[in-house]
Amino acid sequence: MTGERAGPGPGYIPAIDGLRAIAVTSVILFHLWPWTLPGGFTGVDIFFVISGFVVTGSLIGREFTSLGQLAGYFYARRLMRIMPALVAMLLVTLLAAQLFIPDSWLSNSLPQVGRFAFFGLSNLVLATDTDSYFGPQAAYNPFTHSWSLGVEEQFYLFFPFLLWWHHRLHSGAKAVRWVAILSSLSLLLCAVLGLFAQKFAFYLIFPRFWELGVGMLLCLTRERWQPWTAGRRWLAPLGALLVAAGFAIPEGPLFPFPGALLPVAGTALVITAILGGTAPWALGSRPMVAVGLLSYSLYLWHWPVFVLFRWTVGLHSLKHQLAALVIAVVLAIFSYFLIEKPLRSSRVIACWPRGRVVTAALTGVLVAALGGQLLIAAHNRITLSVTRDRFAWYAEPGRPLPLDLTGCTPIDSEEWVAGGRVKLWTPRCARPEGFTLFVPADSHGLAYTPALRRLAAETGASVRLYFRPGCPYFKLIQTHASRPRCAGWYRGVEQDIEARSKPGDVVFLPGLRVTRLANQFENDRDLIGAHPDTVSQGALAEAQAISQRLEAKGARIVLEAPKPVFPSPVFRCADWFNRANPACHGLTIGREHMLERRRDVMRAMSQLVASRRSTILWDPLPIFCPGQTCEALPGGRPLFFDGDHPSGLGNDLIYADLKRTILGVRP
Repeated sequence: MTGERAGPGPGYIPAIDGLRAIAVTSVILFHLWPWTLPGGFTGVDIFFVISGFVVTGSLIGREFTSLGQLAGYFYARRLMRIMPALVAMLLVTLLAAQLFIPDSWLSNSLPQVGRFAFFGLSNLVLATDTDSYFGPQAAYNPFTHSWSLGVEEQFYLFFPFLLWWHHRLHSGAKAVRWVAILSSLSLLLCAVLGLFAQKFAFYLIFPRFWELGVGMLLCLTRERWQPWTAGRRWLAPLGALLVAAGFAIPEGPLFPFPGALLPVAGTALVITAILGGTAPWALGSRPMVAVGLLSYSLYLWHWPVFVLFRWTVGLHSLKHQLAALVIAVVLAIFSYFLIEKPLRSSRVIACWPRGRVVTAALTGVLVAALGGQLLIAAHNRITLSVTRDRFAWYAEPGRPLPLDLTGCTPIDSEEWVAGGRVKLWTPRCARPEGFTLFVPADSHGLAYTPALRRLAAETGASVRLYFRPGCPYFKLIQTHASRPRCAGWYRGVEQDIEARSKPGDVVFLPGLRVTRLANQFENDRDLIGAHPDTVSQGALAEAQAISQRLEAKGARIVLEAPKPVFPSPVFRCADWFNRANPACHGLTIGREHMLERRRDVMRAMSQLVASRRSTILWDPLPIFCPGQTCEALPGGRPLFFDGDHPSGLGNDLIYADLKRTILGVRP
């Protein structure tokens, strides 16, 4: 029979499951109570070493007559081990995400990571499209944890070829050398990428292969070193000490290199101690083995549950943390006993040809991925969030224009200038008085997209909106000089405006010119500590110089005064299931309080306007705050999407005054 064992192999080792228990427990503790294990995320590195050892051991000593036989046997086992529980988690989580997680910058990577997770490629999306593993987008994405499964699944793509080579070479010494060489090159790549592209070093298979390679080498060379380990009782304590050191070191620039060396080396030593019979008996005890058997399902389910709590009722109080933990454990038990164990021990599936198992598993994955895509596409129809009313909430380019302007919908296009994007809206209905509106800004310029598109449709103006994340333009409370990484973009934008502008054109300068009270996520490091909203003499002089350059060809400037800022991200606090979230601190701010917050900025802006005849000030605050209290959600109608970006309805509210101001500044 294909795959029958004809030589010695490690077989099932209960203590390895005990080691898995330690790995999954550390990851869960880190995700729930990071202060208890600052480096608990290195439990994944323990998993990688175990995986390299176990999957190699599952094939060592078995007889295969061809690479096809070996690959069929291996992939059938791996697919039935990994995919059913993974697919179940992905589908359930996708459904819950569509119901409870609104579309936003904070969640914009969620659909793509979820899609790619079906195919073991989510780590590629996370490496290229999001912030780091420790950043806010990752913390609010219920599929972030699937990156490690992507690394393992990509490892499995070429693993059978390495084992077949070892199998055909009998002694396998040359194959062992090549695994060692590949692992060394992977470690070198990890070190290099750690310096220049840390996300790639963290998420991708090539800089992570060495960790799985260590497990492979342990198994491939087991017969050589196992006799040596007998009686060496220092192996397990030393390994445990290295693993514990990894748990104690928090995330930072030294991970995964050299930080991951600690848990990888420690795990390797513990495995040698296990096979040498000197590991603590507790690793093979029934409680540890039980947790180890559940470890895969625990890993799959704990993170989505924690993230969904974070989006809804919050994960800040002990009662919510314990509730999330209990739910995750219950789901893991169901997953293990209803999905994992029945399919892995099915006699029917065991009797199928291996190729048939692989085909059936891959077909199931494709069908499930299609179902997941349908759930993503149905978001606006099935979500329970009030943000399903996209017209009211979202200031997005596709927002419908008034019916009488549909024939003049501007042509949307995009360019790149100095590493930043330029959104262009070119009028479809040209008018003799047409002009160009230049809008250098950050996200606070993008937040006026509906108003700017409507202006292009109504007036025949061409709009050029310049945008680069993290590069606010003309902020005043911070200077351009304080952001050296944006210097090239600032120069490029001004050069582009100077080259294109002419008399009669307008430069609109929106922006957040007071410190925000709340970001879309909690614990924003930029908001920690005191932030006096003052404008230094240096900043004022810089602003005057920028104004002079922008006006050089006769353009006029409209400078936006600070609009209201709110203490909560509105879209996260407007539903019955998230109003009590600890991120929500109210959706109003007193008008007098807001006027006081911006007093110094307004004084500086008034000086700037007084010194430049071609610059005027546009103040949206009276429009947003007609009474003594500024409301972000008056009568359930959102004027702001989060704490400081106007919504779609907010754009409608200010449009007439913004249009009047822009047209009024022209000669």
